[in-house]
Amino acid sequence: MADSGTFVPDGFATEDPRDIGSSFDELRGAALRNPKATSELLERYRAFSRDESDPAAPGATIEVVATVDRLVVAGRLHVVTEHEERLDAALRQHNAGLEVIERDERIGVTLARTDLDLDTLGRLVHDLRTTPSGEEPVGVGFDDVTYEAVVIAKPITPQGAGVDVIRVKHQSSRPHGTGRGAGVTVGVIDGGFAADDAPPRTDGWFDNVKPPADGSPKLNQADPALLDPGAGHGTFVTGIIAAHAPDAMIVQYRATDSWGFGSAWRLKDQILQAVADGCQVINISLGFEDTTLIGSPGISAALHTVPDDVLVVAAAGNSGSSTPMLPASHKATVGVGGLDLDHDPVGWSNRGPWVDFSALAVPVLSTFVVDPADPGGDPNPFGYWAGTSFAAPKVSGELAVLLGAGRTPATALTELRARGIRRAPSPDFGTLLDLPDQFR
Repeated sequence: MADSGTFVPDGFATEDPRDIGSSFDELRGAALRNPKATSELLERYRAFSRDESDPAAPGATIEVVATVDRLVVAGRLHVVTEHEERLDAALRQHNAGLEVIERDERIGVTLARTDLDLDTLGRLVHDLRTTPSGEEPVGVGFDDVTYEAVVIAKPITPQGAGVDVIRVKHQSSRPHGTGRGAGVTVGVIDGGFAADDAPPRTDGWFDNVKPPADGSPKLNQADPALLDPGAGHGTFVTGIIAAHAPDAMIVQYRATDSWGFGSAWRLKDQILQAVADGCQVINISLGFEDTTLIGSPGISAALHTVPDDVLVVAAAGNSGSSTPMLPASHKATVGVGGLDLDHDPVGWSNRGPWVDFSALAVPVLSTFVVDPADPGGDPNPFGYWAGTSFAAPKVSGELAVLLGAGRTPATALTELRARGIRRAPSPDFGTLLDLPDQFR
């Protein structure tokens, strides 16, 4: 174990963390050049999830809808409840029907099922959302698959990270009595939290963390000796917030399974639950790209119910495009892009006028989960990872600090913007922030 506050990257000849950035880009590029990556990973996931009862999993077959370039839970739709009859009428013209699965009366949105083939359904949903001028569009969208730490080709873009986390030897303890974030509750909507039977950390970093109240198992490896693709993602995000706001209370909510897959309907539920639990800041380091601007009725309705005194922060995504990422691109959220150690935007960060801030995304040091191949090893594991998933919690942590100091959400955002390291915000990456890791 290295001395307190030091780090030794495993598998690297140098201790310069900048080298991890080039490795990230190289490996991510290799994955994106593989045209079979999407189908191969989905086949592996289906084999893993066949007997899966995890409530955070999508819950049905995941399919790619080519007509709208989306990854969806097959046959499931979100529809504004008062528009159910209009959607049903449109489906009947294609000899298909609509079956209600669940109505969420809190936000007036219904989860429904149809047996219409996906490509035809994709065209129909697009047409219903883009009706001629003067006619009200039908509030309908897919039950999109949300994702985080997955590396495969579009439309499943790597939202959480591009490579397996690089474990590092690091030792530090959570400081007490700093006042940073005191009195503030931060919700972490994520997945890949520590397993129920994992040894508790002894370094204090998770003493102020409340684990998910439901959704067990938090990790469910297909191979007990290996971590699944999404393993440790939520633990990593939680540690970043704890480092920036060590006196805040952090509550975890599971929106994805241990592969990093979930559904928009599940994400909607977790947003509403975090608000009901009194979270003042909500961090969402996952989502999906809205390539055809169909939107998501469930997520949009949930975000519109978030009170003005709650800040929702979301990662912009890592596909290097200007395609809006939901929920980060929604007007009710604070979208966060990624920077490197020189405070330059990284090429793989999504960008656009919907990005409000950008912060360090590569390399980022944080807490990780115990290696199942070494169950008797270090109970306080750390690692390096890369992605806008890990820039967003830096912003969430700093906002929690400002709220804890008595600022209103609007004032907190204004003061954080004033800390920008350049004279004017970038039109594509928002306000660039100097937010180094706080563990060292």
